[in-house]
Amino acid sequence: MPRLSSYREALEKLGLKQLDVYRYRDRDVIRVLRLVDQKVFVIELPKHREELSLEEFINYVRNKLSSAK
Repeated sequence: MPRLSSYREALEKLGLKQLDVYRYRDRDVIRVLRLVDQKVFVIELPKHREELSLEEFINYVRNKLSSAK
């Protein structure tokens, strides 16, 4: 299981900066800043980050960002 810092590093590789993580009973909500245009996105994950593999996390974030444009 990856450490939580590896999820932050994965976001940085996507050109994002993790601002906040809100932890709820059954899911996480992350707030990220896209460095290219300084736009802030709120991404609601289906479950906690540590319950997602790193690959699933990256794909989920990419899909949410592409649908938010």
